[in-house]
Amino acid sequence: MPASYPSDSETSPLVFIRPVGFSATDSMRLVTVAQDLSNQVRWRLAPTGVQADVYLAHRDRITRKQPVSRPQGSSNLGSSQGSFNTYSGTYEHTRMWVDEASRHQGVPVCLLGRANTHASPGSNRDQPPALEFPYTLEELRIGLTKITQDLTNLRNQYALGMGAWEERSRWKSHRLHVTHDARLLAVIEPKYWRVHMLAGCSAEQMQAGSFTAVPQTAPFAAVGFETVLMESALWEFAKRCPENMLASMLPSAYLREPLTHRRPSKLSEEALGDYCVAILSALDTRSRKADELQASLRLTRSALLRALACLALSRCIRPESASHSWALTLTAWLPQGLRDRVFGSTTTL
Repeated sequence: MPASYPSDSETSPLVFIRPVGFSATDSMRLVTVAQDLSNQVRWRLAPTGVQADVYLAHRDRITRKQPVSRPQGSSNLGSSQGSFNTYSGTYEHTRMWVDEASRHQGVPVCLLGRANTHASPGSNRDQPPALEFPYTLEELRIGLTKITQDLTNLRNQYALGMGAWEERSRWKSHRLHVTHDARLLAVIEPKYWRVHMLAGCSAEQMQAGSFTAVPQTAPFAAVGFETVLMESALWEFAKRCPENMLASMLPSAYLREPLTHRRPSKLSEEALGDYCVAILSALDTRSRKADELQASLRLTRSALLRALACLALSRCIRPESASHSWALTLTAWLPQGLRDRVFGSTTTL
């Protein structure tokens, strides 16, 4: 029987925004308003160490001139001196480079405020630019509404990651077909760790799709579908799901056993974020338990759970016992429930 999943605000993906160069008061006001704007996505301030999906920037502090070079470890800048930290959003004596598509290094930028065309060359730019309320709030609403539609790929992968996770008991012998109005929108193949998405499918269609388990036979192949790694969709789900889902997403073994670094991530360090990079670096030296990682890296419990969920679902880490394949083979005759209690659930990850 097909399974469908709600697309209301409770299960909409988190999308992380970062104001750049505004005063602390204006930044908080912008984020507070953004959080109430849409139930298609849930806008949240990007935590320290998490790559922003969208920047908020003042028109008076951007440049369209492409920089000549990019210093290692910093973001592309305009011609003036200074540095722009994409993680913290700090902004020192410089302009943020934004291309003609209003993106900064591929990340959408929501432009706010009025450009000051009368500023003198020697004017003081140390002060954050002023915003005009409530005019700016309407600008914010219009800008983020448009950007929401530009985030179709992110939203589609999140919806497929969520559906795949909900149907994880079928992974061993089935693939998942996602349909809406009798039209095939996506195929998830756990056997090959691939996801195929219909080109041009809207996020609204994908979120309304029904998931049906179909016995896995030959690999799926069809014209008009884009293929991504299944771990990419699961990563988007783990990164953006409601916080109250995190604890249930991790098999118990991930929280009580020493963890090992299973394989390198296919994501860049910037996309991984500081917390996941720090966890993988710590596990490169030796196996560690979740509580030890939390204490040594000074993470909140929710930050730890989200980072571990991202790394587990993308198959970067695993419990130490899962490395002992001989033990799993010798106990294959045991009921699955008993094996899960002894080794943790290892069948889906």
